[in-house]
Amino acid sequence: MRRAAARAVAGRSAQLRSPSWRCNGRGSRVAVSVGAAAARAHSSAARPALPRELHITLPPGCKVPPSTVPVLHQVLEHYAARTPRLGVVLDKATRPGWPGLEALGHDHFAFRTFGVPGLGIASLERVLLPLGYSRVRDEPPLAFPAKKLAATWFRATDPAARALLPRVFVSELQVEKLSPRAQEVIARAAGWAAAAPADEVLVQVMSSLLTGTAPWPTPTLADYEALMAESEYAAWVLAHGYSLNHTALALHRLPPSSSPTAAATAAATAAATATGGPGADITDFNGRLQAAGLDLNPEGGLVKVSPDQLLLQSAVVADRVPFAFACGARRDIAAAYVEFVQRLRLPQHAGLAAGQVREEHLREGFEVGNADRIFESTTLAAGASK
Repeated sequence: MRRAAARAVAGRSAQLRSPSWRCNGRGSRVAVSVGAAAARAHSSAARPALPRELHITLPPGCKVPPSTVPVLHQVLEHYAARTPRLGVVLDKATRPGWPGLEALGHDHFAFRTFGVPGLGIASLERVLLPLGYSRVRDEPPLAFPAKKLAATWFRATDPAARALLPRVFVSELQVEKLSPRAQEVIARAAGWAAAAPADEVLVQVMSSLLTGTAPWPTPTLADYEALMAESEYAAWVLAHGYSLNHTALALHRLPPSSSPTAAATAAATAAATATGGPGADITDFNGRLQAAGLDLNPEGGLVKVSPDQLLLQSAVVADRVPFAFACGARRDIAAAYVEFVQRLRLPQHAGLAAGQVREEHLREGFEVGNADRIFESTTLAAGASK
């Protein structure tokens, strides 16, 4: 059913104005539709089944549209297929530490966008609202001046679903703050959205999410390198579009680990005490990841800690995957990565018994300092200078 829906959306998007490009035998470029290219990529790609631990299951009674979980699962399928390190996390850290675990909690999904007319945060908001999400208004708004980024996040409107559906963190590049050369590259890729009717842009964005493609032509290596020299974030978006940048696994939703060491057991016990319930200690989990040979993002320390010390985050460095640029050029580039989040209990809920603590009693939202360092997970993989 999900694949049929994707084909239908991709077929509709084939009528849109945005061209893609390919090289003919004489080296010149001819136009093909992005939607048609997306449909071919979707139908021909042999993706492995989504690992069972990544499935999202909602209990009866949640007020969530029936299409929400299938859409999230399809996004996850594409993400899992191009993120080999996710499999290492499952095989080497999660399954040995939590044998028999049926499902991991997704703390949040993260998407990157270009802040241009028709696209950006607003384009994903138009997708998320009908899926049962609502936008959270942070004061002050989330901003990353050095990276020229703005961000916001969404959560399930139904409180009963918030502990099970991932939050969705969406950032956008402030394109107008880039150099004229970079703005020109992005305008050629994404400028079509400003002139297209809003409903057609919505179809194109949804098609991109469901098929794991970008809603603009495959870039040339020269354009990619031009953006890379100025903003690794911009180059990532040019190549990957609306593909899922990362999922963050919720360590605070895991049961106590079966750690073999006394130190790790003590750490897990401390984490359970701090959160008021069972959970995985992020330092212990990081040790498991390193033992599996995974490189962790070291920016700001392996564990990024919010000023209130209640939001703890870490991430593996992004995978590198082969990418076919326009007209035949190929190169390995940074793709997606996996993040880990531990949310601790808010002080006002310190009196609750462990069995009473729920997601709403833990530290909510995001922290600019943490997120700024987490962004580096793709920069490190790309080998770009800061």
